[in-house]
Amino acid sequence: MTRSRQHVSRLCLFGIAFCSWASYSAAAQRVHVVIGANAPKIEQYAADELAAMLPRLFADVEGVVATKMPNRAAYIIMIGSPATNPEIKRAIGSGWPVLSDQGLVLKSHESSRGQQLIIGGGSPTATLWAVYEFGHHLGARYLLRGDMYPNTPKSLSLADFDHMSEPQLRTRTWRTINDFAVGPESWSIEEHRRVLKQLAKLKFNRLLLQVYPWQPFVDYEFAGVKKQTAMLWYGEQYPVDGETVGKKVFRGQTRFENPHFSGCTTPTEMSAAGKSYVQGIIATAKELGMSVGIGISPLEFPREFQRVLPESRVGRGLNSLTIIPTAEQGPRDATLRKLVATKIRAYIKTYPDLDSIYLTIPEFPEWGQHAHAAWNILKPGLAKDAPSLEELLQTASDRSLIASGDRGIQSVKGNIVALAFLKELLKDESLLESPNGHAVNLVITGIDPALYSLLPFVIPENAGTLHFVDYTARRVLANREMLEIVPAKKVESQLILTLADDNVGILPQSATASLEQLVSHLKTNNWSGFSTRYWIPAELDPDIYHLSRASWDVRLTAEAAHKELWLTATGNESASNRLWMARQHLEHATNLIDKNDLGFAFPVQGMLMKHYIASPIPQWWEEANESYTQYMIELYRANGAIAGDAKPILFYYAKRGEYVLEYLAAVKAVREAALAKKAGDTEMAIEQLEVALEQMYNCINTLSDVARDQSDRGLIAVLNAYAYRPLLAEYERLADSEE
Repeated sequence: MTRSRQHVSRLCLFGIAFCSWASYSAAAQRVHVVIGANAPKIEQYAADELAAMLPRLFADVEGVVATKMPNRAAYIIMIGSPATNPEIKRAIGSGWPVLSDQGLVLKSHESSRGQQLIIGGGSPTATLWAVYEFGHHLGARYLLRGDMYPNTPKSLSLADFDHMSEPQLRTRTWRTINDFAVGPESWSIEEHRRVLKQLAKLKFNRLLLQVYPWQPFVDYEFAGVKKQTAMLWYGEQYPVDGETVGKKVFRGQTRFENPHFSGCTTPTEMSAAGKSYVQGIIATAKELGMSVGIGISPLEFPREFQRVLPESRVGRGLNSLTIIPTAEQGPRDATLRKLVATKIRAYIKTYPDLDSIYLTIPEFPEWGQHAHAAWNILKPGLAKDAPSLEELLQTASDRSLIASGDRGIQSVKGNIVALAFLKELLKDESLLESPNGHAVNLVITGIDPALYSLLPFVIPENAGTLHFVDYTARRVLANREMLEIVPAKKVESQLILTLADDNVGILPQSATASLEQLVSHLKTNNWSGFSTRYWIPAELDPDIYHLSRASWDVRLTAEAAHKELWLTATGNESASNRLWMARQHLEHATNLIDKNDLGFAFPVQGMLMKHYIASPIPQWWEEANESYTQYMIELYRANGAIAGDAKPILFYYAKRGEYVLEYLAAVKAVREAALAKKAGDTEMAIEQLEVALEQMYNCINTLSDVARDQSDRGLIAVLNAYAYRPLLAEYERLADSEE
C-alpha cells in the first residue's frame, strides 16, 4: 500500500471513529451535577466523583458539573446543603431535614423542568458520603482496592429517592502504619491515598496513625541526647536479589523497601522522609474530611535515651529497640515527666494538623513497684465504693484473658502507675496545644479491663478511651462481660476490632461472626465506635464492608451484609452462597489457630523453623487444612460462575487460598523432618525437607502470580527471609552432614 493510500485509510478510520463518538455523544443523556459557586473543596470533589460514577451506573449517560442551573435540562442533581448550595435552598426551602454533621439525605425533587435529585448532608463530608450512598443504592460496591459495578447499567431515572440516615456508630476509625513489612508501614503514599479514598466511600471518618518509638516519624532532643533511631520494620532487612523466590514482583530491586524511603541511609535522611511521609498521609485524610490522630507509647523511648533515664530497662519487643521506666522512676519523677513531655510536644509540633493524640499504656508495663504510691495519687478521685487495689489485682489474676495470673497482676500495677503519671503530667494544659491554635484531643489506649469501672475517675478530664481487651475478635467476644463494665455513657469509648491478628500471622483470616456480635454490642451500649486492627488487608473486604454498613443500620447482620455485597456484585445467587460458605470455612480455620497456637505464623525470624521440633503433629492441623481447602474450593467455584468487576477480586482471594495450603504443607513436612531426624532416619528427614522446600517455593510463586500491592510484596520478602532461606540452609546442612 502506498503512503498516500495509508494516509487516506487512517483518515477514514479516524472519521469513522469520530462519527461513532459523535453519535454516542449525541445519544448520551446528560445529567447536570450542580454545586454552589463557593462550594467547599470536598463538595467540589463529591461532584466530580458523582460525574465520574454516572456513566458506570446508568446506560448512555454523561455527567457534567456546573455551578448554575441549566436553562433546559431533563436531569439535574444538586449537591450540598442549603448552606452551601443556593439552588438546594431555593428548591427545598424549609423542607431540609434535621441532620447531624454526619447525617445524609438522598431526595428526589419534583420540578416542571425535569427530574431532579438532591444529594446532601449535614456537613460537606457527609455530602461526599451521600454521593457514595447514591452509588450504593444503584449497585456500586466499594472495596479497599477498587469498586465493583453492576454488569448491566440501569436506565436513567432520578425518581423515587427518599433516603435519610444517621450513623449508629459515630466513630469509625481506620488504623494504619503499624510495624511490619507485610502491613501499611511498607505502603507508598500513593497506596495510602488509594486506600483512604476507598475508605471515604465506606464512610470511615477517622484515621489513626499507629507509630512506634524506633520509627523515623519524629525528632526530639532531651538533655543533650538526640533521637537517632530511625528505622522501619524493627530494623529488619529483606534482600530480594539473587535466588529470591518470586523476585519478579520486585522489578529488579535488590532489597524490599518502602518506596518513599528509597535511597535513605542515615537517620537524618530517614527522619526527613518519615515526616514528609506522615504529613502526606494526613493531608490526604484531611482532604477527604477525616479527622486524624496519632498513636504513640509515651513511656517508651529509643535506647539512646537510656543515658538520661538512670536505671531504665530495655523493654520487651522484637530486637530490643526501646527502654522503659523501672523502679528508679516513679509517677512523680521529674526527669521522666520532662522527657515524656518533650516527646509528646515533638509529635504535636511536627504534625500541627492532628486532631487527636492516642497515648498507649505499654503492653508489658514493668514499673509496678510504684503501684501503691500511684494508687494513692488516684484514690482521692475515686468513688467511695470503688474496689481496693488488692481486689483489682485479684480480679486480674483470676480472669481468662492472656493477661491473667502474674501477667494480669503486672498489667494492672503498670496501668495504675501509668495513669497516675499521666494525671500529674497533664496538669500542664499547654502540653496538648497545637501550633495551629486548637487543643489536640486526648485518647488513652490499652487500659487494663480490671480498671474499666473506674474510667471516669482515673483518666484525665475530657479524655476518650480506646480499648484493647485481647488479641483477636474471638477472644474479645469470649470476654464480652468486660465490655459491659465500660461506662460508655460517661466516657467516650471505642473498641479495637481486630480484623486480622499478627499472632495468627501471615495466613488468610476472618472474624465475621465475632465482629457481628461485637458491633451489635457497641451499638446497643452507647459506645462511640471502633478502630480497626490488621496487617495484611488481602481478603478483609467482606468484614470491612460489614463494619461500614452495620455502623449505619442497626438491623444489618453479617450474612445480610455479605449477600448485599456479593449478590449485587456478582448477580449470581449461587456464587454469593458459595462465598458465604467460604467465609465460614475461613473463620473456622482462623479460630482453630487462635485457640490452639496463637503465634503460629507470626512474621518474625523463626516463623517456619520453630515447627522443626520432634513433637507429634497436632490433630487440629488437619482440621485447619481441611477448612482452608474448602475455603479455596468455594472461591474457585464462585469465580468460575461469574463475570464482571468481581471476577478478578475473587481470583485473587482464591490464589491466596491456594498459597496457604502450600504453606501448611511445608509446615507439616518440616515437622515430619524433625520427627525423622530424632528417630535417626536422616535420609527421611532430608526427603521431608525437600518436600517442605518444594511446597514453600510453590507457595511463594503462587503469591507472586497475583501480588498487587506492597503488603503482597512484603509478604513474599518475609517468606523468603523467615521461611524459604532458613529451610534451605537446614536442608543443605543436613545433606552435607549425611554426605
